[in-house]
Amino acid sequence: MRYLYYSGMIILILCTLFSCHSPKQDSAGRYVVLSPELAEIIAALEAIDQIVGITQECNYPAELQSKEIVGNFGAVKMEQVLNLNPEIVFTSALEQESIAEDLRKLGIRVESSYPKNLSEMRSEILRIAKIIDREAAGRKLQESLVQQIQKVKSMAEGRPMPKVYLEIYRDPLMSVADNSFVGELIETAGGDNIFQTLERDYSRVKAEDVISANPDIMICYSQDSLNSILSRKGWGNIPAIQNRMVFFEDDIDPDLIQRAGPRCTAGMIRLHELYSLWESRTQ
Repeated sequence: MRYLYYSGMIILILCTLFSCHSPKQDSAGRYVVLSPELAEIIAALEAIDQIVGITQECNYPAELQSKEIVGNFGAVKMEQVLNLNPEIVFTSALEQESIAEDLRKLGIRVESSYPKNLSEMRSEILRIAKIIDREAAGRKLQESLVQQIQKVKSMAEGRPMPKVYLEIYRDPLMSVADNSFVGELIETAGGDNIFQTLERDYSRVKAEDVISANPDIMICYSQDSLNSILSRKGWGNIPAIQNRMVFFEDDIDPDLIQRAGPRCTAGMIRLHELYSLWESRTQ
């Protein structure tokens, strides 16, 4: 009952804000974007000028720095969004589902997108392009992505496949499954992700499973230091550790492979470069 009471109060407050909101301009063609990958897609569709608000994680391209920040990915300032009088608010799924639902209750059009693989990403680009009346740009972008992905596959064809371990968190230890977006990029670039299946696309893993998989390359996004990784109990015989094939954010920008947007092809090319470095050192 307490939850229902507080939920009702929140909706009442939001509705009060909405009812007092007096738009200063026509909302047509005004977009608030709460997901960094969607901001990148809309920018690539040549509609960055129509973005009027973003979350603080939307940091690419640089032109977005001039846009009004309405909060962060998980905590949006609803009144600020309403004051921008958007025609559409673009959100991601999962963590932003409750934000999207609150906006819809206020009569705001919300478009959610959470592509889980390369195929879905290309489909979503075309869908978003249609929504914002940039269909020609959408087809052009999709065609470019198809060509770039094929180029990466050609680069990887016939080359040795290093076993790759990507670490998202240290405590708890978390990695990626093959069927995740990141896992697909690892494999498309010519690597062999060590976790074929997990409980979820991005999930907890056991240290002993990493050790037994003997990865050739480790990509560490868990903010752990190299010295700390080298000193992990039982990890000393892992080829990636022995051969110093451990890479960090400075080596490969996580945004290039964790965001389902146009720059993922650059991420795959960088992955392939790391694989080539492994090949030159160990073959």
